[in-house]
Amino acid sequence: MLHTTSSRLTTGLLAAVAAVLVLPAAASAHFLWVLPEQPADNSERVHVYFSEVAEGDDPALLDRLTGLELLRLRPNHKPETVELKKDEDSFVSVRAYRTDEPALYALKHSWGVFSRGGNSFLLNYVARSGPAAGSELWQQVETGKLLPLDLVPSSSEDGIRISATWQGQPLPKAEWNATGPDGTVLEGTTDAQGRFTFQPAEPGVWAIRVKHTEDKSGTVDGKKYSSVRWYSTLALRTETAAAAGNGKTAFMLRSELPDLPEGITSFGGAIAGDRLYVYGGHMGRAHSYSTSDQSGELRSLDLTGKDGWKKLAGGPKMQGLALVAWNNQLYRAGGFTARNAEGEDHDLHSRDLFARYNPADDSWTELPALPEPRSSHDAAVLGSKLYVVGGWQLDGAAENRWHETAHVIDLSAKEPVWKALPKPPFTRRALALAAHQNRLYVIGGMQQEGGPTTKVSVFDPETGKWSEGPSLVGEPMNGFGCSAFAADGRLYVTTIHGQLQRLTEDGSAWEVVRQLDRPRFFHRMLPVSGSKMLMVGGASMKIGRFEALDVIDLSQAVTAARQAEENAAEKKAEGGNE
Repeated sequence: MLHTTSSRLTTGLLAAVAAVLVLPAAASAHFLWVLPEQPADNSERVHVYFSEVAEGDDPALLDRLTGLELLRLRPNHKPETVELKKDEDSFVSVRAYRTDEPALYALKHSWGVFSRGGNSFLLNYVARSGPAAGSELWQQVETGKLLPLDLVPSSSEDGIRISATWQGQPLPKAEWNATGPDGTVLEGTTDAQGRFTFQPAEPGVWAIRVKHTEDKSGTVDGKKYSSVRWYSTLALRTETAAAAGNGKTAFMLRSELPDLPEGITSFGGAIAGDRLYVYGGHMGRAHSYSTSDQSGELRSLDLTGKDGWKKLAGGPKMQGLALVAWNNQLYRAGGFTARNAEGEDHDLHSRDLFARYNPADDSWTELPALPEPRSSHDAAVLGSKLYVVGGWQLDGAAENRWHETAHVIDLSAKEPVWKALPKPPFTRRALALAAHQNRLYVIGGMQQEGGPTTKVSVFDPETGKWSEGPSLVGEPMNGFGCSAFAADGRLYVTTIHGQLQRLTEDGSAWEVVRQLDRPRFFHRMLPVSGSKMLMVGGASMKIGRFEALDVIDLSQAVTAARQAEENAAEKKAEGGNE
């Protein structure tokens, strides 16, 4: 049973964790804690405390700690040693770090042989901290190889989830303790997957620790021990939906949402209002197409967390289609249908279907058909106009016809009509189309001649002219099956190798701002707020299809130019020290 000293703990926690709440006792044990301070400007210093929770205690206790090595960890960077100095009640980093270059902090320290109650054991500490719960950085930086007893936080529907691992494997039945900023204390044991979950009652720092004992004996400094006791701590800043003050916060602070009902690729995805919509897609083996491998379902997910996935009015089975949102309604354009059964010769046909979905009454309305059947294309809305670019036409046994055309339709017109755009200077499919700064960006894809490409073409509706834009960073495959969308005034692309690339402010080049935890292609990247993107569906050549949804925090992006400068500085420093 769960007992509480705070009425703010939600009743949902009763089902989420098997834990016992106790009143904090007088400090009788001390642990190492790492905690970046809350900065007043664009910099922060990092503190190392020796206390029962992540705050200062008796300064004299710090004299017992020698040889502490605190590491600063960032994606695609070597671990950086943080120089520490003794402060009033903590060790603090000599250097102040930029808050727009977020990092994890970790240390491992052996106290030595400790005797208590007639037992002697080797006492080891592990401590971690970093950004607030829900940050993608916790999953981006692998620390299991550095820290034997590791704690990784994530957000879940039930609150904050902590995953404990020992030597990289889940640690079940481990004792855990979590102390909140208001003094609330939770205790319990990890589940079979080494996890536990709690719901923070108010924003602030939670002091979390997990204990693990090794049945291992030995001698250190002439002192014998019969076991090794590990304590891993995590100082974690948390927020609540109430603290942020808007209806979408419950989603915005979570990095985990209900998985897709099944893994799909080459589907249509869009966000309208507070809901994510997914239509159609491919569910079979790569390069194998049949009626049973395609979906004609429309599903939606409430991003505010009110309910799970809902099955809505569907339509024809298709993949390689485009789905966009405008004026809180959905528009579905093109796609191809497999008419053959599984195991039969492929009989694939592109469609000219164009339809509007109204969430208010869960209904589809057929609209003027595309000027020609089209699939493996993309669509984007600029103002009230929907643009369709790229793709090809599949017609059974006939030779595939690559499209040399692009079209636009005004969705606000009383009687909308498709109109041809000036002829594009390319023939490409499996590309991405995005609207940005009153222009259309046609990004990457597969060329009719020349294979995959990172080329970018730009169309200006005002002048009616095409121009060449800067190519994506990296090898040609980076443009194949990518996804693009503008958010917070910038244009972003996610690639097959998991790069999040951003167009520079002057539009002259692309820069890599993040390496994603789950590389995907033939997926959809969709904006859920000014600073967050949602990664949906798609697949990896190594792993296969993804059912999990990922949230990308754009505010934590670090430019490739800055990374390159820092990497060069690190190499130069290393060379000077040799």
